[in-house]
Amino acid sequence: MGYSTQILGCNRVVNMEPSDFTTVQSSEMVAEVCLSNKRRKVIPSSDVLLPDEIITEVLLRLPIKSILRFRAVCRSWAVLLSSEEFCSLHMALAAVKPSPPKLLFVSPTANFDSTAVYSCSLLDHRDDLLFTLDYARGNFVDVVPAPCHGLTLIYDAVVPAYYVCNAATRAATRLPSCYDVPYATAGLGFDALTRKYKVVRLFQGRGYEKQTFNCEIYTLGDDEGDHWRPVAGGVPFRFCSFARSAIWYAVFRKAPPVFAGGFLHWLIEPSFFAKTPRASVISFSLTNETFSWVRSPSFAVSGAHLVELDGHLCMVRDLRKGSPAGSMLEIWKLNDYSSGGWSLNHQITLLGHVSTDFVDPHVVKVIGSFGNCNSSKRIIITTSKHKVFAYDPLSETLENVHSTMEIHASHQIELSDTRFSLFRESLVPVHKTKEEISLSSPLAKVAKEILLRLPAESALKFKLVCKQWLRLINSESFAHAFFLHKNMDKRLKIMLVGKGTGQPGFSFTNLNDWVQEASNKGVLLDTKVVCSKPCHGLNLVSIENKDYLYNPCTGFHRVCMNRRLHLHQMWRLPIGVPQEDHPFSVGNKNVGLGFDPLFQEHIIVEIFYSLKDYKFRQYHLSSSLWSFNSRRLQQLPPSPLPVNDMPPAYLEGMLYWMSEPRLGQSHKRAIVSFNIATKIFDVIPCPSCIAICDSNSPCLAYVVELEGVLCAVLADPAVNGLDVWKWELGQWDRVYTIYLNSWPDYSLGTNIVMPLAVDPTDGKVLLSTGRKLGLYSPLKQTIENSFALDQMPHFARKELKSCLEVHPDCSSRCKHVGNKASRWKPSLDRCESFAQPSRYSRGQSEELNRTSKLMPLVPMLYEESLAYYPGPVKARILK
Repeated sequence: MGYSTQILGCNRVVNMEPSDFTTVQSSEMVAEVCLSNKRRKVIPSSDVLLPDEIITEVLLRLPIKSILRFRAVCRSWAVLLSSEEFCSLHMALAAVKPSPPKLLFVSPTANFDSTAVYSCSLLDHRDDLLFTLDYARGNFVDVVPAPCHGLTLIYDAVVPAYYVCNAATRAATRLPSCYDVPYATAGLGFDALTRKYKVVRLFQGRGYEKQTFNCEIYTLGDDEGDHWRPVAGGVPFRFCSFARSAIWYAVFRKAPPVFAGGFLHWLIEPSFFAKTPRASVISFSLTNETFSWVRSPSFAVSGAHLVELDGHLCMVRDLRKGSPAGSMLEIWKLNDYSSGGWSLNHQITLLGHVSTDFVDPHVVKVIGSFGNCNSSKRIIITTSKHKVFAYDPLSETLENVHSTMEIHASHQIELSDTRFSLFRESLVPVHKTKEEISLSSPLAKVAKEILLRLPAESALKFKLVCKQWLRLINSESFAHAFFLHKNMDKRLKIMLVGKGTGQPGFSFTNLNDWVQEASNKGVLLDTKVVCSKPCHGLNLVSIENKDYLYNPCTGFHRVCMNRRLHLHQMWRLPIGVPQEDHPFSVGNKNVGLGFDPLFQEHIIVEIFYSLKDYKFRQYHLSSSLWSFNSRRLQQLPPSPLPVNDMPPAYLEGMLYWMSEPRLGQSHKRAIVSFNIATKIFDVIPCPSCIAICDSNSPCLAYVVELEGVLCAVLADPAVNGLDVWKWELGQWDRVYTIYLNSWPDYSLGTNIVMPLAVDPTDGKVLLSTGRKLGLYSPLKQTIENSFALDQMPHFARKELKSCLEVHPDCSSRCKHVGNKASRWKPSLDRCESFAQPSRYSRGQSEELNRTSKLMPLVPMLYEESLAYYPGPVKARILK
């Protein structure tokens, strides 16, 4: 005998046999009825219906993952399960019957270009990847320890950027850009009057600004638009000194504000005041949007931190002080805002864990509690060693419940702070910004596919079409997609670098365009130029006194003046010792371009020689690192070995140089490595045939990057051949032996021949002598398509196939400069230097345009990209 029932809101009656459904035993069965109703026969029925209240009660007890699934059952269920009322009922039920305790943990990915968000179960010690925040700068991402109704605030200090996420629903949104300042702190709270969630940002502006301390608010899902608005009246003058202290404490102590009782609270550092202030906390009301302060407890608050426990604001006093006698945490509760009365609630003794767990960590924090009654309430303590402890106030016991030290924290360079947050089950929606909604629309997706197929310079011009295209092209996701789309085939792309025509800087043209171009002597170089291989879409173009960071596809460039760094040092070369001068050396420096994975910015590392004496094996060198985005100069410890004058190789955050065996104590060659993230030099052994250096032999050795692998090259003029070895899995293997006997233009007796790259389509090796360029076939042992770079060719179009078979797709046609038929691309008219741009531009123009002996054009491998660095200096303090 069959029967029928109706699911709330679906307006459908489902006929079910007894074998299919007997009683509503669980919420999952109810859901399965609706999900399978398309496969069952729908017939009219007048049987008893389940009341709406029962269906709601069943749905409230479902896991959040199931609730999100069942929104797709029908429109009425989608409205019900997305309503604010249902969200509030679910939150109230979760408070009475909390889910198993979990934590949220953020960790950088392997390349530090994004941040992974994990859920950490405290019962089965299992970690699950929830989602990844793309382009959030890994090692400088902080998370607020306590969520607000299930919403968590995450801060990327490099951009800067703020993210709001709901870990339970795995939804996240990036808030609109905010004003970039050195010192800022923000917190997330709930306005009970408007029932809106607000992010409040307190920051210190730059010294020249009229208002030194400012406060601004972003309201999630606000109808007024996506923007940060200033608080009416700003920060009152009487609170400025408190605000300054609170901002400093939040930035340098990693102490974000704590939300409790409708207020955001910042701790004040008393050492900022000549006399200890009566206030210890500055608070901000999210309803009235006004500031107030809370009286200090009976002890000094320096070194303490705030936390919310059971809806009350509490202060944790750290009494470890590195000695067992003081190994204790005290938790004080604020009893009354008006009177500022504090009472001691808990004393947590750490003596049993002092030796290993609580002495070494720089930071120990109480981040909250789990449980719904005093009998099961446990206080959660985390450390900067990424260990989690649970304290039971009734039994006064401390238990190690979780550790991610060896798992996801392995990618972090410095374990300086805790990266845990409480995990709260919640259905609170994460409102997407209008920009995110517009960029995810079908029209925006079509526009993106069109723009990805345009040359880089043309894509930049289309910023002027409309605001939506401007936001799309300026987004990091589009720049990343453009780079991947244009370089997915990994074929060789070559430009030739020439002198700037009528302006400072250099000009660039695609090799295939140059082959067809009429003679134009005006672009031949009159100064020595050395170019790096592409690094994340940008190239380094170096002359003796300057280094240029270029995007040859768009014309963007920055100029770094090296001469001013070493005015106090004089280049000394002993009499009778000739200075080596070949197409790949740049005076008395050796400079390499790399990419800092932590800060996600390009850097140059310069090794500068102030003395070289091959006769007595004496030398003096210094090392420095320059960051192009933040424009920070950092003096490095000297290289452990002297390096030769051949350019370095860059691979995955590491720079490599070949040592110079004619200087120093060691007569053997080795490879000097530099880890950009850790700023540490190291030494790697060479293959035995390269390490041994005979003073009577003129063999040259250097390092190159080929097919994403570090390679060591030995150039032996005696056999006129190149031995190429690759470094993989901690050992050296020979990959190529290049024979050059049949090609006098590539003779090692008169030239330095460098393998630039390997064509992935046919395995041919691109060779360069600085004046000649050709492809070497390892199978045929011949050099094909060789031609000179110091003269303009006159090939007919039909002869183009005989030239280098490189990728012809380049940037758009170049601007007309001088000869209207010229295809040369000049750099942009603007010239961004690091200091005094007008003076440096004038000197640069004089140096590059002086009349002297013309030099051959310089070949440069490039990658099509939109990479660039904005003009304003990034002056934030990153800790």
